[in-house]
Amino acid sequence: MGGSSSRSRKITIENDNATNVIKVSDDVVERLKGKQKQVRNPEELPSWNSADNVPFVGVPFFLQEPSLTSLQIRQQKLEELKKNDEYWENRMKNLEDCHKKINDIMDEEYKKTLDEQGKKIPMKDTREISKLLPPCHDVELEVLACYKQNAKSPMNCSNIVQAFQNCVDEKRATIMAGRC
Repeated sequence: MGGSSSRSRKITIENDNATNVIKVSDDVVERLKGKQKQVRNPEELPSWNSADNVPFVGVPFFLQEPSLTSLQIRQQKLEELKKNDEYWENRMKNLEDCHKKINDIMDEEYKKTLDEQGKKIPMKDTREISKLLPPCHDVELEVLACYKQNAKSPMNCSNIVQAFQNCVDEKRATIMAGRC
């Protein structure tokens, strides 16, 4: 084992056959197995089939196509997941920016309308001012403050968000009852 007398050979065969079968003579099979014959008789040569110029032999030899290892497949999937994460992060950032712009525009319009109405209607009571503010404005400010404080764990704000949702539902029900 490991002696200098052993040699390894590398054989590369190009196969134009669509079935990926390479026909090999018995002598080649014997040599690949390590049983080499010393003397060849002319009768042992493979007979050629005149139709497709391929020697006729009994044992087909199949080439294995290179396969991907599980590590390569895993790396490919991780790359795909990374690209997917980047795509969705960019998409979420764009949506957040868009919503922020919309909210800023709505706040500006609301303040502008509030200023215009304040000039037209003289306010004597603070209750009238609270009617002009958006519904549940104080709870909304609490929700925003909580989200800023708990940026990495927004579920901590679930109670405040639930209170805001209940407040909005109550105001909506009050408005709907007043219309009936």
